[in-house]
Amino acid sequence: MVRRIVRAALALLLAAFFLFVGWYKTFAPIADLARYHAWTLFLPLWAGRLVGGSEMACALALVAGQWPPLGRLARASALILIVNQIAAAAVHFRHGETAALPQNAVLITLLALVAWLAPARQQS
Repeated sequence: MVRRIVRAALALLLAAFFLFVGWYKTFAPIADLARYHAWTLFLPLWAGRLVGGSEMACALALVAGQWPPLGRLARASALILIVNQIAAAAVHFRHGETAALPQNAVLITLLALVAWLAPARQQS
């Protein structure tokens, strides 16, 4: 029970974060993305917008994955977002934006915890 509550709380917080940043990367003007050092600026515009859309989709999947029949969905979306954050960290590092790396590390850690806490099998 405690495990499920912790997983749900983490998933909801991470979902809120990724909905926000995903929306921003998908719909914000390029000047705003540059002002806030969005890593997707270093991608073609269409790819950066696609990353934002995938972050929003994964955020919704994190929430949906809290419903027992969809538990593995939370794990899959957390793993996809870990790959996203590894790519973000690599881009930030390559462009000298090392101040962003602690945020990437925290997000990777929390996402790994959600993936670990997610049920290994579908529960009914």
